[in-house]
Amino acid sequence: MTKFLDYLTRIFVLIGGCLMIGVILVTIADVFARKFFNTGYLGLVDTTQLGVVTFAYLAMPRAFLTSAHVAVELYDHRLSDWADRTLKSVALILSFGVLSILLWYGWTQAMRVLGYGDVSQNIAIPMIWYWLPLLAGAGLSWFICLVLLVQNLMGIKCEPSRV
Repeated sequence: MTKFLDYLTRIFVLIGGCLMIGVILVTIADVFARKFFNTGYLGLVDTTQLGVVTFAYLAMPRAFLTSAHVAVELYDHRLSDWADRTLKSVALILSFGVLSILLWYGWTQAMRVLGYGDVSQNIAIPMIWYWLPLLAGAGLSWFICLVLLVQNLMGIKCEPSRV
């Protein structure tokens, strides 16, 4: 299961990274167009927001899987195995709860914007495209938290590569 999640999260990061590279290139093109041709790219704000949101939420599951979140490790190395697993379990339970709320709210909002047919302000990108990466990233992160919690409670140590 962990190998599959490792592969899937890498794919998510690759997709998000390619979108970010595209956003960067479009932004550079916009800067040059404004400087040399006195015109800009209509919809740059809409596409930039979509690219950044997509990358952030598609990269989030990888951060959960590799334990790449910011952490303060003052006494981690001094704790017993039981205490370390207990602290990790508490952190995973809290993360699971926050992600559950995020998914519930995200789903509610996604259904609302889909029902109303909301679009972005400048170039009318359907707003559902802003909510889909949030739901995909938060959903996979939620599942990863559940898998890691079960593994932690069972004492299974499965560390995917951090690359």
